[in-house]
Amino acid sequence: MIVTHQARTSLQKLPTCYTSYRTISNGTSSLWQKQSGTISSGIQISSVKEGTPLKGLGIIKGLGDPIAKSDDQYPSWLWNLIEPGMGIGKSDDPLRSIRRELNKENRNKIRNANFLKGNK
Repeated sequence: MIVTHQARTSLQKLPTCYTSYRTISNGTSSLWQKQSGTISSGIQISSVKEGTPLKGLGIIKGLGDPIAKSDDQYPSWLWNLIEPGMGIGKSDDPLRSIRRELNKENRNKIRNANFLKGNK
């Protein structure tokens, strides 16, 4: 069977499964900028006050919900995660992002090939 380029690209665009996902934000919202401060100035950074129980975040069976700590008790790198330059595909190394895209394409090709084999 001869597959044309157009048919091949249309097969690659078919989703193999439907999943829900969250996207990574491209920047901080204006609401966040109004409410947040910096650790050095002593203004509260987190959205939850110290001592507030964080319901639904308990991961160890038998222990209660975790309690929010003060901002200076969290590691400094935690506050850098909300910056626009962080997240998937935002690395400093362009070769890493190229390799990630190639791996993703290869994975999709394998899934499509396996899907087509299963329909025979």
